[in-house]
Amino acid sequence: MIAPMKKGIIAVAFVLLGFVFPGVANAETPPGCASAAQIGSTAYIQFQGNNIASVKQFAGCGHNYSYVYMWESFRNSGKNWITQTAIAVYSSASDTTPDTHKGGNSNPNNPKELWGKPADTLDKCTAAYGLVYVYQYDNYSKYTGKRC
Repeated sequence: MIAPMKKGIIAVAFVLLGFVFPGVANAETPPGCASAAQIGSTAYIQFQGNNIASVKQFAGCGHNYSYVYMWESFRNSGKNWITQTAIAVYSSASDTTPDTHKGGNSNPNNPKELWGKPADTLDKCTAAYGLVYVYQYDNYSKYTGKRC
């Protein structure tokens, strides 16, 4: 049994961790593909100087998946948003502009998270693309690092 003093110290430690790592997104797996794993780095969409969403790319079950997670701090802001995501496909590792986007998906209803549809792009150079349209403001978007 943990003494009351130690319980208090542990509780304070968890609260402080929440301040040090606010809004960290812990992605699950795409619907229908429990074996998918994140590939590449996470990109962050910013609004008014603050991170509001994480963009990630996953690979598994023969497909790539894009993913956008809206941070709690933004979800609690009272603003409304639309989220879009897709896999950006590049012709080569040296290209800086994607040729096309596959597996796109969007949600106009203030989603907490949004998965792209499975994209048959494992043999291509890809990046995940995420966009957040904040009502009465603008579009904010990011691409993750490219994976070939």
